[in-house]
Amino acid sequence: MISERLTPPPVALERYMRRLRDAVRPPGMERIPVLQALGRVLAEDVVAPINIPPFDRATMDGYAVRAEDTYGARPDRPVRLKIVGRCLAGETISIRLGPGECVEVATGAMLPEGADAVVRAEHAKRIGEGVIEVYVPVPAGSCVDEAGRDVERGEVVLRRGHVLRPPDVALLLALGLKEVAVFEKPRVGVLSIGDELSDALDRVEPGKIRDVDRPMVMLMVEQLGGVPVDLGIAPDDVGAVRDAISEGLSTCDAVLTTGGASVGPADVAVEAVEGLDGAEVLVRRVAMRPGRPVALCLARGKPVICLPGPPVACYLAFQFFVRPVLLLLMGVRTDLRPIWPKVRARLAKRLPSRVGFTDLVRVKLRSRPDGSILAEPIALRGAGKLSSLVRANGVVAVPAGLDVVEKGSEVDVWLIACPELAEGVGGDGA
Repeated sequence: MISERLTPPPVALERYMRRLRDAVRPPGMERIPVLQALGRVLAEDVVAPINIPPFDRATMDGYAVRAEDTYGARPDRPVRLKIVGRCLAGETISIRLGPGECVEVATGAMLPEGADAVVRAEHAKRIGEGVIEVYVPVPAGSCVDEAGRDVERGEVVLRRGHVLRPPDVALLLALGLKEVAVFEKPRVGVLSIGDELSDALDRVEPGKIRDVDRPMVMLMVEQLGGVPVDLGIAPDDVGAVRDAISEGLSTCDAVLTTGGASVGPADVAVEAVEGLDGAEVLVRRVAMRPGRPVALCLARGKPVICLPGPPVACYLAFQFFVRPVLLLLMGVRTDLRPIWPKVRARLAKRLPSRVGFTDLVRVKLRSRPDGSILAEPIALRGAGKLSSLVRANGVVAVPAGLDVVEKGSEVDVWLIACPELAEGVGGDGA
């Protein structure tokens, strides 16, 4: 069991995250229609059953030729070839070219056997019935999209653990595949803890607050590709919380709790987990602000992650600790580090920090006339200021060893909004 002292910041948590990784069970597999596979994770390598393109085809309108028949052609000394056929896109052709012969072809048309190049239409001219003059020599392969140039039969085109995107689905269809093997979506139970909480859609009684953590976390699970399971709201009672977590573990692949993970008398989440059979608490608290009250646990061989109650802290802790674990449960190849796109920017203000803690500063990114990006801090403190997350589109992590980051310093900014929504700011993947 880990002691009560703070665990190092997220960058130093690899060994605890590795322990979670080792405990995660491989997800099951299912076969689904290709057109339903967007966002799913491949459970098997995809091997191309055919070539793409499936045949040699013309990339320009013109004449399919044997390249050697055009050698020496010049505007003042053209080469004459006999037209022995015509082929348009979508047609088949059974002609075999002999010496001095050609076939008129359209862009995308199949090349006849024996042809290894295409003379562009503007480089040739009909001079009579069934005869052309060629004014420019062409090398073998000119204006030809060879069979298998894009994908060769037998080639592994997509690897196990890959999250399918629209171009991937298009490739599967181009290969003639109707079904694909994917990992089953993990079921993730989400439980909120607190006597003060009321369901967000219910009438709020005096002294109560709306529970926004649970729906927010469930949406993040769904957005990531999991199946959120609503475990409701539990009171600040160890037995009730333990029962709710136990019920979640019976039907889910992981359980997330929000609230009740700090050090006050009503913070019962970790104690509830410890009472479960075979429970192991790997981390109790993390030197990160906001997001300190995070507990990484295992129970019945499944991850149980206790998140802070303040919405900002809950959101950021999810990104650091839950997201990589859920990706693993989905079958995504990952090293269990946070996976965020990021950009380089310059700080608009001086940032003080506390040595020993990784401070997560919400920032607004703005493009400057010189093409550089400015990061304007919105909030350093305030784990419950949900509006700061709405106004921010990035997060700067101040390293634990620094007490200040000066104005104008170049920093990495993790994007927490789509780059296209960041006022024209884009970025490279982390």
